[in-house]
Amino acid sequence: MNIVLVIVDTLRYDYVGANGNPDISTPNLDRLAAESWVFDRAFSASFPTIPFRNDVMRGQYGGPFHPWKPLPFNAPAFPRVLGENGYATQLIHDTPHLVNGGHNFDWPFHAWSFVRGAEVDRPWITDHYKLPDNWAFDPMFDCLELPERDDWVPDHPSLATYVRANRDRKGLDDWNCARLFDTASQFLSDNVKRDNFFLWLDCFDPHEPWDAPEEYVRLYDDTPGYDGTIDPRSFQANRNDKRLSDAAKRRIKAQYCAKVSWMDRCVGRFLDALDETGLAENTAVVLVGDHGTNDGSAGFFGKRAPVTEAEAHVPLMIRTPGGGAGRTDVIWQPQDMFATILGLAGVSVEGDGPRADESFDVLAAAREGSAGAREIALTGGAVASWRGKGAEDTLFTAFDRDWCLQIAPSVEYSRLMRLGEVDDVAAQNAEVVKRLHAAALIEIRRRGLDPALADWLEGGGGGEFPAECSFWDGWPDDSGHYTYFARLYQGD
Repeated sequence: MNIVLVIVDTLRYDYVGANGNPDISTPNLDRLAAESWVFDRAFSASFPTIPFRNDVMRGQYGGPFHPWKPLPFNAPAFPRVLGENGYATQLIHDTPHLVNGGHNFDWPFHAWSFVRGAEVDRPWITDHYKLPDNWAFDPMFDCLELPERDDWVPDHPSLATYVRANRDRKGLDDWNCARLFDTASQFLSDNVKRDNFFLWLDCFDPHEPWDAPEEYVRLYDDTPGYDGTIDPRSFQANRNDKRLSDAAKRRIKAQYCAKVSWMDRCVGRFLDALDETGLAENTAVVLVGDHGTNDGSAGFFGKRAPVTEAEAHVPLMIRTPGGGAGRTDVIWQPQDMFATILGLAGVSVEGDGPRADESFDVLAAAREGSAGAREIALTGGAVASWRGKGAEDTLFTAFDRDWCLQIAPSVEYSRLMRLGEVDDVAAQNAEVVKRLHAAALIEIRRRGLDPALADWLEGGGGGEFPAECSFWDGWPDDSGHYTYFARLYQGD
């Protein structure tokens, strides 16, 4: 059986229509969900983009979370395991991080193809800017007191490279998301006789910038006379400026909604190609988000840490030929992709190091109607960010099937939310906080947190922060490596 894994960047669980959102248009994800096992309790672990993909590739905890580091050349990544077991493995992506700056995620595949044009891509140097045709300045953003002119130079480096990468974009087929899934459809046409390929499709949309074709923006903003064009001053850091009006904030949220629906349209073309080639009859499709984002509802746009449900709760659906469909509350974390994909391929992972206690076949659990192996999920950024923190600081997040708890060393400073809600209800649910806090501390120690840090946590964060501790004991840094997007070429 062929296997397709689609990772969608920055897609919230509750921004899929099939997951109960009547205000978002995702007809293609909805039809995939109707034919799939849908996991209602899927949560990110290592946060965000590259840490998540290290979790997925390796099927192992990052002690406890992977930091933002390249995939090592000798990583026992599951695409390599599939290749060793007769699969032809292909990566097609428009997520620049996978290969830019030496991140090395092409290495485990037999072949890979990079579709240019997403944020932080850096394909071209030019001495002038040409803004995309769907961008136009709007008076509602004049309050930001930023330049308003045709040769506007973005003040955000990643946006500057985005403008260069999309300077020749015209029709819908020129957008990087469309080209990504059209390239994947071509792969299907070229491999229509295969029954042993593994295709990893890595889609950067709906990641920032929330730039979508006009007709999709108009779906979510029906302001009289508005044509769906986007003011580039609405992107990036500017979107959380306190000077913005409520109307401007609604426009920014509409742009995220639009990009979700645009991505859905592109996914649909690929699903159509699976049907048209006949490959849907012998191809499993796994679709998952890597993390979510804040949509302004809680007063903030974008990602931040420690994460809440908005960032950590992700959609996951698995469709297999003749494999049934339904919804399940089996808890999934990205490490489980390793065992689940190999389970689809009929490849055993028994005896493969620590994975037997870190990666679980969630599809098998769903089909059996069992609760699965996990009772708790943990999500967080690199533990190095804990330096200098105290008893009152929230550090990472724990989930069970009903609750989200942002963990502070001291129980009384932890924040509790019901899944699907944003209000802190810790004061009204002290026993839930105590139970989930204790379970999270046990679990984070089990996942490899340095014993000195684990002791400090269990002591409520009292006393000095551990001076002698390891924040991560994985592969060493290359002395020449840095996160390339922090030093993007800006030019004059």
